[in-house]
Amino acid sequence: MPPLDQIMAMLDALEAKLPDLLAAYPSHGDFWMAFAGEADAIEDQAGEHVGVVNQRINAMLAQHGRYIAAGEIDDAG
Repeated sequence: MPPLDQIMAMLDALEAKLPDLLAAYPSHGDFWMAFAGEADAIEDQAGEHVGVVNQRINAMLAQHGRYIAAGEIDDAG
């Protein structure tokens, strides 16, 4: 797992690239596929920092009017 500052640098790069992704993929489905490919790579490396990573990803998307649907997972089963 990379240190938090390296993960934050990857998030900074993704945030800087977000306007280009939105322009390159005007279709919602195409955008989400492209974005998820990049975001998932960061999340996979986040380890214990996954909460911070998810908050940052949600915030950067919200700035562009995009939102990830979230729901509670019941793992008490």
